[in-house]
Amino acid sequence: VTVPLNDNEKAALTSFIYNAGAGAFKNSTLLKKLNNGDRKGAADEFDKWIYQKGKKLNGLVDRRKKEKELFLTPDE
Repeated sequence: VTVPLNDNEKAALTSFIYNAGAGAFKNSTLLKKLNNGDRKGAADEFDKWIYQKGKKLNGLVDRRKKEKELFLTPDE
């Protein structure tokens, strides 16, 4: 990540990377959009990471929804 992050963005990305893997994150459109300053576009990328071996998993849908919400929550 080459842009400054607030605490909520860091927490959301930490959760995402822990689950999806650092390699997947390093090559992701989420990271590219974030580094280009497109935070909304980056947040929308969470919605795409809900599959395992081509199968949509409800657990990942829920996890990504929470990560996205946290990512979009401003610091107080």
